[in-house]
Amino acid sequence: MITSLLHSLLLFSQGIFIILLSPLMIGWIKKIKCFFQQRSSPPLLQLYYVIYKLLCKEPVLAENASWLFRLAPYLYFISAAIVCFSLPFFMADSFTAHTMDMIVLAGLLSFGRILLALAAMDVGTAFGSLGARREMFVACLAEPVLLIVFYNTALLTHTAYLSISTQVFSQHFILYPSLFFSCIALILVAIAETGRVPIDNPATHLELTMIHEAIILEYSGRYLALIEWGNAIKFTLYLGFIAALFMTFSRIGFFSSLLKFFILAAMIGFIESINSKLRIFKVTDYLGGAFMLAVLGVIITQLLMSAYIHSA
Repeated sequence: MITSLLHSLLLFSQGIFIILLSPLMIGWIKKIKCFFQQRSSPPLLQLYYVIYKLLCKEPVLAENASWLFRLAPYLYFISAAIVCFSLPFFMADSFTAHTMDMIVLAGLLSFGRILLALAAMDVGTAFGSLGARREMFVACLAEPVLLIVFYNTALLTHTAYLSISTQVFSQHFILYPSLFFSCIALILVAIAETGRVPIDNPATHLELTMIHEAIILEYSGRYLALIEWGNAIKFTLYLGFIAALFMTFSRIGFFSSLLKFFILAAMIGFIESINSKLRIFKVTDYLGGAFMLAVLGVIITQLLMSAYIHSA
């Protein structure tokens, strides 16, 4: 009884730690980008200070803002935080390992995005509607790629749960050729879904180029703090997806998992530093390439499985 309770507490603390770690990942990627761009960087804990400052401020709302506008930041943060409890970090298991599969995880992330898009159109501003349309445009192209990547890993592991997939890959690590294409596709989707360069630039408020920032222009105070924290969690979750599905060649542990997160964030920061923002009409080419890589991974998996069955 005591062992089971201690195990549950460890799994719960794993999810809480990912939630608390997420602002640090944003500070780290800013450090990396400033290093490659040869300019001074903000403090590593800057986002923690920003979230604390926003939580202490009184929010200012539009007169015609409905209940949806007020509720959306809370649900956006909660939907992202729930996924953290299904992500294996320093343990091969997770708190919701047997109740939430990859389809549910993708659905929760989509649910938060839809709420923010609806809230952006709720107050009727031009920039809010523009950002909502662009956000859903990117989501319609990126989410099928994410599901195909999850499908490919499910074919190889015979399970749709992140924690069990990590355990299977760790015990029987094989260099599957299809995983390379799925991994590249997931990295491209992570950049698009989290609003990083070249799809979006989270550091700009230029009217003609912003996507995600246009959605949250009307938010302030604690509402904006929850959205910024939720964005950091979403970015950390995609790092966790990549680490859980494609970086299982080392032992699951606190320091090794933390090192994977920092390496992946540094890699994405490097990719951002050597690219410029794409025009919105070029996003289809970018995500179309990710889609073809994901489909190619599934085809190679199916061919290898068929060849193995016939040889046996």
